[in-house]
Amino acid sequence: MKFVTTLLSVSLILGGIAFSTPAKSADMASVLAGFCDNVATDNKSRVRKKLKEAGVKLRHIYDGITCGGENLVRYAMTKNAQGAGEFIVKRMPASHFADSGDLDWANANGHGDSEIAKAIKDR
Repeated sequence: MKFVTTLLSVSLILGGIAFSTPAKSADMASVLAGFCDNVATDNKSRVRKKLKEAGVKLRHIYDGITCGGENLVRYAMTKNAQGAGEFIVKRMPASHFADSGDLDWANANGHGDSEIAKAIKDR
């Protein structure tokens, strides 16, 4: 049920962006441009600022963002971006991590002791 709700939310957000004026779509793209770079450099304040400028909540766009072929949490772990990764985990609902497999992935890839993995366990 949560998957359907999440899918519907993402569809509505992306649909709103698609049918907005071209300038607004360009603004959204420019605001979120460099988002992965900010995660990779562990710039938590910049990640927060990008989301605020875009006027979106991370949980609404999380499934649509990939960095280096990985989701944001896994990307943060591979880049050792502890601050940004913990921020991302705290902004996502706890139920997301129950089904995501991110903790298993972290343990299998040597990131099980990271602060991000601990934050996922605490959720």
